[in-house]
Parts: sequence; C-alpha cells; structure tokens
Amino acid sequence: MEDEMIELTDIEGKKKKYEILDVIYKDEEEYAVMLPEDSDDEVVIFKIIPLAKEDEVEYQEVTDDELADEIFNEFVKRTEEE
Repeated sequence: MEDEMIELTDIEGKKKKYEILDVIYKDEEEYAVMLPEDSDDEVVIFKIIPLAKEDEVEYQEVTDDELADEIFNEFVKRTEEE
C-alpha cells in the first residue's frame, strides 16, 4: 500500500495528521493502521465507517484492546511478508 497522509479532527475540534500504513479487513469490516505524524513507533487502529455520501468515510478509534491487538498482529504479519 502506498503511504497516504490524512488529517482527522477529534471530538474536541483538534486536528491531527496520520500516515495510513495499511488497511486490514476483518469480519467484513475495514480497519486502518495509522501512524500519528508526531510519533515514530506507536500506531493507532481506526475502524473505517462508510457514510451515506459515496467516497466519504468516518474513522473511529478502536478502543477494544483485544480487537486492536488482532488488527495490529495481522498488520505485523503482513509487513513481515513484504
């Protein structure tokens, strides 16, 4: 996957840039593994939620530690294969 930068706004209105490292499909859902611009090694996992308008999505941070670990482990496995 080609690296892509996006800017997200949190519920407090603060903007933060992320690099999308990969998109993982699990149980018919899509998850984005992202690296915050101000971090060198701590990724954040977001669920990608399609919106009513075509090509628009919402990113919701995954707070379930078990699910986040499963997505991260799949990401690591895929990067080791490359």
